[in-house]
Amino acid sequence: MENFSLTRDELIQLTSDSFLITFNEDLNFEPTQFIMIETPTSIVRKPFGLGRWYGKLAIGVQVIGPGTKYIIEQRYLKAHGPCGKGFTPPSGKGAVIATPACLAIVFDMHRRFLCDVFIGSLEKLKIEVSFKTVLGDEEFVALLKSLKAYDWFFVVGSDQMEKVSYNLLKDKGQVFVSLNEYMACGVGACRGCAIETKHGLKHLCVDGPALRGEEVWN
Repeated sequence: MENFSLTRDELIQLTSDSFLITFNEDLNFEPTQFIMIETPTSIVRKPFGLGRWYGKLAIGVQVIGPGTKYIIEQRYLKAHGPCGKGFTPPSGKGAVIATPACLAIVFDMHRRFLCDVFIGSLEKLKIEVSFKTVLGDEEFVALLKSLKAYDWFFVVGSDQMEKVSYNLLKDKGQVFVSLNEYMACGVGACRGCAIETKHGLKHLCVDGPALRGEEVWN
């Protein structure tokens, strides 16, 4: 893990509040690992999942406050990483289900694991993507109910979306989720991202962010 600077190559708007940023620099990372990015709005850095977009190192950003707004406006960013434990799927056919802000992560996983990808969004994407995309909660639930013949699922998005997905998919295959918790350091020192699981306390920055859904929920 190291500190480094990133130079923005392209800013792509995905929805009204979600963006994809590609960088000129490259970085070796494992699926679901993340970087911590410095902003002037907080004394601690913010975590963002690493991915790729047509070969370029990329992250997705949902603008929810001054810190994330700062990140999409900057040409240069300071960060450290990669942080977290990489995800290796089980054997068999897999599907990744994600929100638009996680498009870089799933684009990378699609290339690595040849898995199918489904995007659930509340609004129409502003760019064309080759993945099946559904709009709204009802269509999203109908999509999940329709998925069959998969050995594993990986879900990345909001906690609520992940829990709904887990409940609808847990009897169809192994379900993994990428959990979001507040974290200040990204290296296991601050203990801010601790969650209670069936196997005891886990820290998402070093034990995750990907966990089996059954570890977290019944």
